[in-house]
Amino acid sequence: LFFGPPGSGKTLLARFIAERAQADVVELNAVAAGVADLKKVLEQAKYSAEHLGRRALVLIDEIHHFNRTQQDVLLPSVERGDILLIGLTTENPSFYVNAALLSRFTAFEFTPLTEAHLKAILARALSDKQRGLGELKLRLAAQAEAHLTRMAGGDARKLLNALELAALS
Repeated sequence: LFFGPPGSGKTLLARFIAERAQADVVELNAVAAGVADLKKVLEQAKYSAEHLGRRALVLIDEIHHFNRTQQDVLLPSVERGDILLIGLTTENPSFYVNAALLSRFTAFEFTPLTEAHLKAILARALSDKQRGLGELKLRLAAQAEAHLTRMAGGDARKLLNALELAALS
């Protein structure tokens, strides 16, 4: 279970793990998924585990939005090992994830990124020609860099969105 503020790298790390996992990866967002969606994913995972020898890695973003019933639906599949589950939340899981499910997680707390982290992300975004703005050959004044990192408040997503808006303006 990854929990912490927005833009601190929870989803990035979960997708990094998913890329390297030898499992079928399913991503759900708890805001949009219901019990029927969960049951469908879990049935497919059980079939894959029993008949194909493959486990499913289920990433559930915003897991704190699931109610108790939705969380309880996950328990048998987690207990049997049909799925590997990574839950992501911006909320304290002690208040939003039921005790039965929480006891089966290892919780990792993410913290806001430091100014040094944000500056490194900014430098990479400005130089990376494939995934960043490197093709534009932009240079950032020290005051602009300080302003962007300060206003991001530890949130890489805010930082990158502001940089992109500034660059395209």
